[in-house]
Amino acid sequence: MTLDASPMIETDDRRYMLARVVDALLREDVQGITRQARVLEEAPVALSRLETPPLSPGPWLEIPALASGTLWLPVTPERFMQSWRYRHAPVVVVDAPDERPRELKDAASLIAWLGEGLEAEARDYYAAFADECRLAEQHRLACREARDDYFGRCAIAPLPTEWSARFAHYDRLAAFQDHPFYPTARAKLGFDVTALRRFAPEFQPRFMLRWLAVPEALFHASVTTLPEWWPSPERVGLDARLARDHRLLPVHPFLWASGLDAMLEEAGLAEGVIKAPLAAVEVQPTLSVRSLMLTERPETHIKLPLTIRTLGSRNIRTIKPSTIGDGHRVQCLLGAIAEQDARLAGRLLLTDEHQGAHVAGQSFLGFILRRYPSAVEDATLVSVAGLVAPSPGRANQREAAGGNGGVVYEELAERFFDGDVRAFLRAYLRLTFDIHLTLWLRYGVALESNQQNSMLLLRQGGEMRLLLKDNDAPRLQRDRLETRWPALYRLVEGLEDPRIWSESSRALEQMFVTITLQLNVAPLIEHLAARGHGERGELYGEVRRAMADSLAAMPEEDASPVTGLLERDFLDAKYLLTAGTLASKASTGASDINKFYGRTAPNFLKSAIGDQASPGAAPASANTRLEATP
Repeated sequence: MTLDASPMIETDDRRYMLARVVDALLREDVQGITRQARVLEEAPVALSRLETPPLSPGPWLEIPALASGTLWLPVTPERFMQSWRYRHAPVVVVDAPDERPRELKDAASLIAWLGEGLEAEARDYYAAFADECRLAEQHRLACREARDDYFGRCAIAPLPTEWSARFAHYDRLAAFQDHPFYPTARAKLGFDVTALRRFAPEFQPRFMLRWLAVPEALFHASVTTLPEWWPSPERVGLDARLARDHRLLPVHPFLWASGLDAMLEEAGLAEGVIKAPLAAVEVQPTLSVRSLMLTERPETHIKLPLTIRTLGSRNIRTIKPSTIGDGHRVQCLLGAIAEQDARLAGRLLLTDEHQGAHVAGQSFLGFILRRYPSAVEDATLVSVAGLVAPSPGRANQREAAGGNGGVVYEELAERFFDGDVRAFLRAYLRLTFDIHLTLWLRYGVALESNQQNSMLLLRQGGEMRLLLKDNDAPRLQRDRLETRWPALYRLVEGLEDPRIWSESSRALEQMFVTITLQLNVAPLIEHLAARGHGERGELYGEVRRAMADSLAAMPEEDASPVTGLLERDFLDAKYLLTAGTLASKASTGASDINKFYGRTAPNFLKSAIGDQASPGAAPASANTRLEATP
């Protein structure tokens, strides 16, 4: 069903979303628009018939061979993640040579037009994404209003003293920040604006969990003993005798009210489970939406299935039963590595996620408990996703900054590194590479520790540690573990998801590049440069030095996989939009929609030295060769 464009959406919101979508189309070469483009230095003659003010000269990309007609995109040269980026000017299309060109003023209109000439299945994907663009605009407006309200309240309040309140504060700031690459990440498909306000981390609401009584024979738990705070049947309005042969399962209240009955009926469980009439246990959402912090026990979070989709229309947020066991196995592996490896000991922390359960193999009925280590209780915990988020700028901070708020990394540098942003950066880079390069080169482990799953734990005196959570989808090089570290291999030899295993280092390199470098490091570097904390090339030089220092500290390991990628012209980029929304698995060949790549990202590490000498270097050709890899 197509969403109507809301008259409340402001022009800036539409321009913002159009820019993000066009950039993603260029970055992922959707329908070959980058490969096929002809670069024009002047506005195309054909556009003189357009009923708009005079067009800026250029450059423009002309893409004439699309299924729906000809597309003209105003662009500017770019060196970060792509060769061209959208420039604010009209996006113009023409359906046939004898027709008048017309401007498309929003992302949904552009996506709908691109889908018009495609086969029926592909056209449906494009129509769905057009709806996603409209929803992202609506959700962005609502979240911006929430941010303005929250910033206003923060301006007159001190930073919370309780660790959990600081966690919630920085988590909320991270939620206001958009994903670096997926263009419509602001949209939580399945939520309308009312549900967004009731359940999304941008609003940090509190609500009570709902509960199902499940026959013990259907309740498959990794641990038989439930926590002491787990409610009894009486507490949720059920007969106490159910405790003999039933177990209570938590259900997110959104799922409870929006499709649970139909799911139970379809799974043949409607007659076997009992819906409790009362709610129990208060929670609030964290950055991942479906991971909920217990308000009375903030060190404990519970991850629940939620029938929304984020970062792609096929990224539905359920819990596959296999991830419960696999997450614990990888956690045990990482814990054992951290214990035995002096470079990681004391610097790598993990959440405990050994306890979970599911009902009869159903991915929408289950949970995972996440317990944070005691080390967080006298520290400040901040997700990497929130480092570049705007900070409210409390009264004393505003006065010191001349009336303007800063960003989170500046605030953290002020509190923990005597105001030295570059010292903060160097500590972060060395910590990141010491951990991830050691895991990759020594143990054959690459983690999907994206900016949401990676958290910094900071204390006074410049102490910084890395806390990782949700480690159920890594890539492991089997022969490296099995032959070199047999005791470690035995911890994970029973992994249920075969996609985790890799027979070569290639998949590990792709994970390191697209997660550690492109999500966790490069956006911070780009932001530092934009804020005047150093020249871009100089800052990427800091990245190269940190990597070199980390490699030098383990001379016994083969560093060639890392040194080789430093000198490539292009690196892999994750094609989130293509694999997650616009194309079927059959057409991409991707076994995992979150791990589909094309080698089209200009290598910011290789250009670091040249950037210092020639900041105006020309971009790579628009005809970059695609090397998509499932």
